Order: sequence, then C-alpha cells, then structure tokens
Amino acid sequence: MIQLGIKLSMFILSWLSVFLLPNKKQVFIKYLPVTLFSSMTLLGEIFFFTTYKLWSVKGKQKEMMHMALLLVFGPYLVLNIWSFYLSKGKFLSYALINVVADFIYAFPVISFFKKINLFKIKVKSHYFFLLVFCDSLLNYVFHKTFEKIYKPNNI
Repeated sequence: MIQLGIKLSMFILSWLSVFLLPNKKQVFIKYLPVTLFSSMTLLGEIFFFTTYKLWSVKGKQKEMMHMALLLVFGPYLVLNIWSFYLSKGKFLSYALINVVADFIYAFPVISFFKKINLFKIKVKSHYFFLLVFCDSLLNYVFHKTFEKIYKPNNI
C-alpha cells in the first residue's frame, strides 16, 4: 500500500509542479520534442535493462511495465521540462542542474527505492549516474539541433 502511495505521489506531484511554470503552454510546447525524445530513449534503456536483467520490479511483467511508464511519463518527463526551463538554454546551467539532479537520483533516490522494494537496479550507482548524465547531454544536443532546424515562433 505504501508503494502504491509513493508511485501515485511521484506521478501526481510531478505533474502538479507544471502549474508553477510561467507561460505553461509555451514552455511545454517548446520542450515537448526533447522530452518525447528523452522519454523514448529512456524506454529503450529500460527495455535493455529488462532484457539483460539489470532492472527488476517486484511482481510480474505488468507491474514492471506500469512502473516504467509511471517513471518515464511522470517525474522524468516533467523534470526534463524543468531542467530546460531553468537553464534557459545555457549549457553550463543545464549541465550543473543535471549533475545535481542526476546525483540525487542515482544515489539517495535509487537507494530509497531499493530499500522500500519499489524496484532494483543491478548497476553500480556511479555507472548509473554516468548513464543518466550522458542521457542529459544527449538531450541537450537533440534540443539544440531541433531548435536550429525548426525555429518556432513566439516561444
């Protein structure tokens, strides 16, 4: 029951935080391509981790799929929007925000999830940190490339 509460809280609170963004609609539209790209990348990584038994969720495959979708389209997607919004497109700011956020996620958050038996990752924390930080750098490159190719008006 506690696990369900934590899962729902993560999802709901992350989406409620979107209401704190100024110009919600414009910010959301501006960063939607990179967040979708990032979410699909993460789903691919989850598929890889699942295939090679590096990630496990208590229960059956259905629970694993629910957990993956909840994480990807909840906190992960929303935190991507926030990190791009807060950095205002400046690489150094973006990298710093992601170093801090990825460190918190890779070490205390993953440890907490293991402790409460929400899920387990069988990769050392420092390697996991490097993976998620590299993902953030890939997202930045994608976003900058996308902005050069498609320059939206009024955003």
